[in-house]
Amino acid sequence: MSDWVKRKFLFIYKYSGKWISRWINTRKVKENAEYKILLYCNSSTMEEHLLNYMEQTENLGYHFYIFFGDSYIKGKKQPLEETLFKNKNIIPIRYMGALFWSRWDLIVCADLEYPFWMFRGIIPLLYIGHGISNVSYDNGKSVYDYGPESRDEDGRLLFDKMLEPNKRVADMLRGENKEYRETICHTGYRFAGKISASAGKKEEYRKSLGITGDKPVVSFFGSWNKESLFHVLGEELFDVCDSLKSEYTFIFSIHPIEYRQYFPDIKPMGEVVEQQREKGHIVRSPQEDWIPYIMASDIVVADYSTMLSLAILAGKRVILSDFPDTKICVYSLAYQVKKNFPVIRSAKELANALHRVLNVPEFEKMVEIYRQELYVSEEEYKNRVSCITAKMIEKRRGK
Repeated sequence: MSDWVKRKFLFIYKYSGKWISRWINTRKVKENAEYKILLYCNSSTMEEHLLNYMEQTENLGYHFYIFFGDSYIKGKKQPLEETLFKNKNIIPIRYMGALFWSRWDLIVCADLEYPFWMFRGIIPLLYIGHGISNVSYDNGKSVYDYGPESRDEDGRLLFDKMLEPNKRVADMLRGENKEYRETICHTGYRFAGKISASAGKKEEYRKSLGITGDKPVVSFFGSWNKESLFHVLGEELFDVCDSLKSEYTFIFSIHPIEYRQYFPDIKPMGEVVEQQREKGHIVRSPQEDWIPYIMASDIVVADYSTMLSLAILAGKRVILSDFPDTKICVYSLAYQVKKNFPVIRSAKELANALHRVLNVPEFEKMVEIYRQELYVSEEEYKNRVSCITAKMIEKRRGK
């Protein structure tokens, strides 16, 4: 079968499924029919976010199903045992046809992508996001969650409800746009309670990582691409850190993409970061939990990634590597932080920046102000997510 025939067949299959789904999902549901929620997990990086959503709502009488996307090597056949859902009461959907022939009360996505073709307005769609969005792909006009990727070909938002972790961002967007007022729901950050509970365990985490003494601990959390921390500061950063070992303890962590060749013209720096173990520095591997490393730190050096926001949420003083303002949205937390905290453009500026953030009390006060934009207790977060879910499903059932 030629590629053209395969593509044509797949198009007809998905298009037919779209109409089947419409027919199934517009029929009157039986009063005692089970409540079915579909989680769409398009890649392994979305697992922790979808799992967290499930944990907020799993005791409310809903039945959960999951569909794995093509980013998995095993695709739809991805075994539950090899995911974070291995001990959860959830049913994997192994064939796309099963999506078409099911009546869904709610579909939940952590990224701006649907599990299958469908008619808008039939099945409620909830976007929970997969972090604290700072990055912009439209030259700073909006963050990824609300940029061009969040709308369909007709300019409508892809989702009926969207969870927003940042209160300032939610209030600002809802205040200026009726569509956002109906769609954006402020919840606080989903892991804020967990991070807050870990904040008082700094010495415990240091002990687990083998950190002794009273030297300030500085961690570097870098994203990927040429504008990210380790590329901007270059390999000179490691020489500077070597010269400062008598004054500070250093931790290095880099994005998992940097462990492989992702663009022909960019040399990945994962291997270089790993080599720092040989010099006595601490390196966090991508598969390890980031909480012990960030909680053990006094200062976090980051770029525009979610790790910057998580450092603020953890109450850590921060330093930023330089990056273009157009890389982040003008109303994002990263934009605000960049205006008020030290920004270094080369590794040789690190020593002065470290001294400054450690010895100026105002930085600690600013961290707390920004932290409040994201903080919510575990109980309150659970209540907010549960309430949003219940209202969407009640509306779906006509209650």
